[in-house]
Amino acid sequence: MRILAAVMSAVIILSSGQLGTLGNPRSSFGLGSAQYLRGKNLLYSLYVDTTESSWSKEEREEVLFKLEIATAYIEDSAKQYHEKVELVCNWQENEDLTGNARVKFPIDDQVDFMDRLDQEIALWVENRVDYEALMESYKAEGIALLVFINNPVSSYAIVYDGIDNPKESVVLAGEETPAAFAHEILHVFGAHDLYQDEEYTKDVTDYVKKAYPMEIMYIVTDVDGRKYEDQIVNEISPITAYHLGWIDYTEEIDVFPQLRRKQKNIGKNESEQR
Repeated sequence: MRILAAVMSAVIILSSGQLGTLGNPRSSFGLGSAQYLRGKNLLYSLYVDTTESSWSKEEREEVLFKLEIATAYIEDSAKQYHEKVELVCNWQENEDLTGNARVKFPIDDQVDFMDRLDQEIALWVENRVDYEALMESYKAEGIALLVFINNPVSSYAIVYDGIDNPKESVVLAGEETPAAFAHEILHVFGAHDLYQDEEYTKDVTDYVKKAYPMEIMYIVTDVDGRKYEDQIVNEISPITAYHLGWIDYTEEIDVFPQLRRKQKNIGKNESEQR
């Protein structure tokens, strides 16, 4: 299932999976190659050249700089919920966590480009990146492929919903901010979009806007719309912490039952019904 997001506006596009109506959102919690956000997890960076652009060494390093801001933010946020999370992504220290690829089609038609790119990604996750071997080598809990495009495209996550390929991936435009990187990465570990007209009904998104105006799954800027290239000012609210498996309960699930996790036997409490 593809989750397409561009800062404060997003469009859900389905591949072969099925998305419920608003109020009955998809559930990626505890599924796929990036199962839940606990312990050590790997982020493999694949830099993709297109017919319009290619990656220079300096541009790749700038992306890594922003990626490390995003992963440090996630790790620090986990500590606030008494969870230990390690996201291994530095390909300068771990050469087996990066690669290069090329696509031979233009991106003048964005939707067509993404459909064609998804087909390429499906091949890459099977033939270019050995998810299982990397997880075994690093003794990791999960892994996701980060596909970096050096063009002004919308970023999106391809998450496992129990139907599609469990080898999860994220498409990221190199120009995105660290907060946008973090937002998309959190999707593959179970986080849901919390802004209006996406996964939840308006009563939920209105509540999030009021109670957690800086929630990173709601907004990736500050409340005035400012973007930051060298820091993340957003928060991970108890709602998203619950979806990530960092906590077993938040009072919002009693008020809004649609926020309840859908899977079983994944969180700290193995007997809890997700």
